[in-house]
Amino acid sequence: MNSPTCLALLASLVCSPTALAQAALPDYVPVKINQNVDATYPPSMTTAGVKSGVASLAIAVDDSGVLSDCLATGYTHPAFAASAMTAVRKWTFEPARIHGAPRNSKADVTFHFELDGVAVVSMDVISYNELVHFKVAPNSEAYSVCTLSQLDRVPAPLKVVSPVYPGELARSSRGGHVVVEFYIDPQGRVRIPSVARETIEASPELAAVAVAAVSQWQFAPPVSSGKPVLVVASQDFSFKPPAP
Repeated sequence: MNSPTCLALLASLVCSPTALAQAALPDYVPVKINQNVDATYPPSMTTAGVKSGVASLAIAVDDSGVLSDCLATGYTHPAFAASAMTAVRKWTFEPARIHGAPRNSKADVTFHFELDGVAVVSMDVISYNELVHFKVAPNSEAYSVCTLSQLDRVPAPLKVVSPVYPGELARSSRGGHVVVEFYIDPQGRVRIPSVARETIEASPELAAVAVAAVSQWQFAPPVSSGKPVLVVASQDFSFKPPAP
C-alpha cells in the first residue's frame, strides 16, 4: 500500500469514529458459555462400578443468548447424557457475533466424566473411536447420532416448506448457495437447523430464509435396525435472481 492511500484511510478513520469502531470489531466471535453449574457424576454409574464416561450435546443459542434447543448426540450411557443436559439447561450464554451483530448459533459440547466427579468440557463432538476408547460393549447403552446411510430407509418428508425469497432481495441479489445442516429426531421433527459461518457472512438474508424454511419441515420417524433414532442430514438450496 502506498503512502497516499494510507493517509486517505487514516483521515477517514479520524473523521469517522463509527467507522473506527466497526473496523476494530472481529469478523466472528463464537458463542460464549458461562458454566455456572457443574455436571455431576451419575450416582447410578458409581453404583454400577463405571469409572468414566462421555456425553456429547448439540446446543442452539439464539441471538439474545437464550438456549433454544439441546440434543444428546452421543454418549457411553444415557445417565451421562442426562447429567450433561441438566447442567447445560442451567448455564447462561452470550450469543455468537458476526461483525458485531448477534446471531443464532449452534455448538457441540462434550463432557468427559471421571469417577471423582470431574467433568471436563470441550467444544468437540464425541466420535465412534472415542466410544471404542471407553471400551463400550456391543450390547451396551452407548449411542451416537446416525447418518442417513445407517438408516433402514431415508425418512419420507411429510411437510416441506420452500424458502421465501423476498422479491426485493431477489432483484438486488446475485443469488447464492446455502447448505442447511439439521437433525431429525426420533419423532421426525427437525431440530437445530444451522448453516456455516462463511454462509452467514456471505449471504445473511439467504441463510435466514433457508433456516426458517427447514425449521418447519417434518419427516417420518428415522429408523435404524427397526428402532427410531436421531439422524443428521443436510439440504442444499440454490437461490437464483429472476431473469432480466
